Amino acid sequence: MLFALSLGNYALMYWANIYLARHLQIGEFDDYSVAISVVTLLSTLATLGLEKYALRIIALYIERQNWPRLRGFWVFSLRSIVLFSLLLMGVMSLGLESFLLWQQADFHIAIVIYAGFLPVIAVCLFLIEVITVFGAQVLALVLYRFFLPAVFLLLIILLNDFQLDITAVSAVLCFGTAWCLTLGCLLICAKTFGPDALQKTKVNRRGGRWWLKKSLPLLISSLMMTILTSAGTIILEILHPSESVVGIYAVVMQTTALISVIGTSTNRYYLPMLVVLLERHEPQQIHTLLNNRMTLFGSFILVFLSLIVARGQQILALFGADFAEGYQALCISACGAVIMALYSYAPYYLQFMGRNRLVVGSLSITAISMVILSFILGRQYGATGVSLAFTLPTLLLFTSLKWLASRHMCQYLAIKSR
Repeated sequence: MLFALSLGNYALMYWANIYLARHLQIGEFDDYSVAISVVTLLSTLATLGLEKYALRIIALYIERQNWPRLRGFWVFSLRSIVLFSLLLMGVMSLGLESFLLWQQADFHIAIVIYAGFLPVIAVCLFLIEVITVFGAQVLALVLYRFFLPAVFLLLIILLNDFQLDITAVSAVLCFGTAWCLTLGCLLICAKTFGPDALQKTKVNRRGGRWWLKKSLPLLISSLMMTILTSAGTIILEILHPSESVVGIYAVVMQTTALISVIGTSTNRYYLPMLVVLLERHEPQQIHTLLNNRMTLFGSFILVFLSLIVARGQQILALFGADFAEGYQALCISACGAVIMALYSYAPYYLQFMGRNRLVVGSLSITAISMVILSFILGRQYGATGVSLAFTLPTLLLFTSLKWLASRHMCQYLAIKSR
């Protein structure tokens, strides 16, 4: 079911982007793509890592029935996320306007308008994880993976049906409206599925600094991964403002995201079992589990790469004839996305085993390398150059983390055996 919801989300968003690419001028589609990338990056920052930390700390407080602390974390997290989102909105708007004036470039109003929904988006991302801990995992994912993209797609289709102009601004307004409706549903779900004692207890506000300290490594890891996958579109907009290369790269990365969706879904199935088997110290079952994952995922990879190589140009042409020029960039990015998804369990394993500094440091170095290479290669080679800048550091990172994870696992199991 998790896999089906993830695949449905991918299909709906892909359909929506094809629809927009065919109804927007190339400059408008670039503005829309950059707005999505910028706010995706900002929303990762805005949550302060508290949404990831909530998966652990809320479950712990519920297990201990420590309702004052749970309500304190709830209130602290919501206030911190909203206030930090507003701060990011202001800094981004002023910084973007100053930068564009300095570059004597057109002001991209779609970015500013979509950034206005940042508090809504950040709170939604937090509530999704909270509702998951409350036991409504499937409902949370239905709202996030199906309801949100379905409403967005419906709204942009209605624009055309009512003969309203489809622009970058109207597109981000539709997406922002979909986020607002999703937030309303999530708030209702949080109140419905939350523990009854949570509403009746007093708030214990102590622990704010401690919660932020614990969430910081998770924030950095999420931010670095977001930079790795989303920063290329922003960098190309800086290097080639309002040119078709920006939209081409955005479409390329969304196409390669299919294999990441499959990787995320399989991880949600295999990782919990891996943790249990490590705890029980069952090396034979661990190797069987990882071999099964490799076999299953390998079949997905073969199908995916075959489609990219054989039908990549036709897939990109769904967005418009000009987008077929991104075939070379698509093939290069697909290689990086495949390795990232194939070995995506490695950083999780290392963090499970307490190697947070290693994972966070490696991700940070990789993201910084990707940004530097994107500016160097993107200036001359456009989307193909940025695809190379994404793929080369990604290959090095995940093959290294996979080797380190395998080495650590062998040593850990050997010590446990003795």
